[in-house]
Amino acid sequence: MFAFEERIEHWVNRLSFLLRNEVQERFKASGQDLSAEEWALLMVIWREGALPMGPLAKKTLKDRTTVTRLVDRLVKKGYLARADNPEDRRQVLIALTPEGEALKAPVLGAVHPLLEKASAGIDPEDIDTALSVLRRMTENLEGGKA
Repeated sequence: MFAFEERIEHWVNRLSFLLRNEVQERFKASGQDLSAEEWALLMVIWREGALPMGPLAKKTLKDRTTVTRLVDRLVKKGYLARADNPEDRRQVLIALTPEGEALKAPVLGAVHPLLEKASAGIDPEDIDTALSVLRRMTENLEGGKA
């Protein structure tokens, strides 16, 4: 019989579920009106800067409809704005507002202790090995390898 709990994919999924739920609880406790999905989208924009909707969807691994819904919510909250793309008038860029930029420090302050807790007692070399394996598995799937 297939022992799913012996597969790395099971533990990746379980960790993701636990992190998402705990992040949501920490945002709520710290007074942040933010969902885990909204946070994931903001993390991309904080790192990459303003992006068109297509690349934003690709980087967040979400379909365009879901990203549009998330962007609409974050625009309504005042954290994002739509801006003209000076390089392509047909595209709209999704950009941070000053409020969205100011949100970065308190949000990371709420999340950082959770990430520390998750990796407590784990040798940094083991973390590096795990990252390497997960990256290779991701590349295998993104490259369409069988």
